Amino acid sequence: MRIVATILLSLATIQGMAQSLKINDAAFAQLNNRRVATNKTGMTILGAWGAANIVGGVAGALASTDQKWKSFHTMNALWGAVNLGIAGMGYIGARKEAGQSLTCDKALARYESNKQLFLINAGLDIAYIGSGVALSAYADDLNNSDRWRGYGKSITMQGIFLLVFDGTMYALHQHNNKQWYKLLEGVCVTGNGVGFNYTF
Repeated sequence: MRIVATILLSLATIQGMAQSLKINDAAFAQLNNRRVATNKTGMTILGAWGAANIVGGVAGALASTDQKWKSFHTMNALWGAVNLGIAGMGYIGARKEAGQSLTCDKALARYESNKQLFLINAGLDIAYIGSGVALSAYADDLNNSDRWRGYGKSITMQGIFLLVFDGTMYALHQHNNKQWYKLLEGVCVTGNGVGFNYTF
């Protein structure tokens, strides 16, 4: 009887584990899809900003007679081209991810990587803003001061936009942080097998 009871208990435990694995995998897939959708939306917004800066920058540079504003628009067009390129690559990468089936540990690793990337970018954005402000402030000490003042204003504006963008993207991902880690308080299928996680 004791052996039969042990076998039945083991079978019930295995069945419970299998059910938990299915629930966790489905929940992680849903969170991962949300992460990918957030990135796709973000890259669309960044691409639109880049395209607008290219069009507005080229038109503004051609129409401006003042050196400061010609430089401002020229720099905006250059930043726009870079942002559009980054957005395009990011969007393609997000679309590829949308079709992938990831184990929960890999999905979590990409989630954390996304957050870290936007946080690092936000730090760089602050540096851009500081550089633009400094360039505008000390333009009079440089040859062709109007040109450098225009560049400085453009870099400051681009840095402010990117800081808002990266900060918002980080906040949107961070908003789901509790859900990601709540799922780890149970059974998790990893690339190396099955893991058990519990938070004390």
